[in-house]
Amino acid sequence: MQTIPLTDEELGGLIAQRQFLDEEFAKDCWRWCCQQVVTIDEAAEEGQKRRRRWPAQLKYVKELMQILKNEKFVIVPKSRRMFITWTICAYLTHDTRYNSDSANFILSETEQKAAFCIDKRCYHIEQNLRHPEFRKEVKTLRTKTGLIGRMTYDNGSYLWGLASTGDALRAYTATKVFVDEIEFIEQAPALTRALVPLIEGGAQAIFASSSNGPTGIIAEYARNVRFHKWKDIGTLEGESVTYAS
Repeated sequence: MQTIPLTDEELGGLIAQRQFLDEEFAKDCWRWCCQQVVTIDEAAEEGQKRRRRWPAQLKYVKELMQILKNEKFVIVPKSRRMFITWTICAYLTHDTRYNSDSANFILSETEQKAAFCIDKRCYHIEQNLRHPEFRKEVKTLRTKTGLIGRMTYDNGSYLWGLASTGDALRAYTATKVFVDEIEFIEQAPALTRALVPLIEGGAQAIFASSSNGPTGIIAEYARNVRFHKWKDIGTLEGESVTYAS
C-alpha cells in the first residue's frame, strides 16, 4: 500500500485536531467511553466476538455515569451480568488519566481481585482505545501472580488495587475509592467507618456489589430507603434513588 506524505501544514492540522478532541474527551467521560473504549465480554460463547464497543444503548449505564460525576457517595446494588464494574472502572480510568495528582483506589476482598479490576478493566481500557493516538503511557507494578496492581500516569495520578481491610487506606489521602463486591468483604463495616473521614474531606466513595443475602452494607442502606425489589422502585417517595433495570 502506498503512503502519501503529509505537508507540515497538514500534519500540524491533524495534531491540532487530536489535541482538540482529547480536550473534549477530558470534559466528557461518556463521550470518551462511547467513542474510544473497547470492552471484553468474558462470558461470550465460544466463537463469538468478545471485544465489544461501549454499550451506549444501555440507559442505566449512562445514568450511572452521570451519578458518578455528580455524587460523592454512590452505592450500586448489581447483578453479575450488569455492566456496573466496567462502568466504574472506565470512570476511574478517565479521571486518573485526565486529572493530575489523583490517588484513586480499587478495593476488593483480596489484592488479586482488586488487581483483576486494574489489569483486566482499567489497564485494558487504556491499552485498547479504538484510536491508538489517544492512548497514554502508564508505568505499572504487578502483583506476585503477575497481574497489574498499580498503574501510574505521567500527570502524577495513579490507580491502585488493594485488599479491603479496615486500615487499607490509613496511610493514604485518597481522591476516589471504589469498593467492589463489598457485601462479600468480611471487614466491610470497619472499612466503611475508615472511609467516613475521607468522604468528609472531599474524597468520593463508590460501593458496588451483587447480593450476599439479607445482610451487608448495601443491604442495610437499601432497607433504610425501603428498597427491597427492583419492581418496587416506583413506590419510593422523597428519596434520591436511581436504579438500573
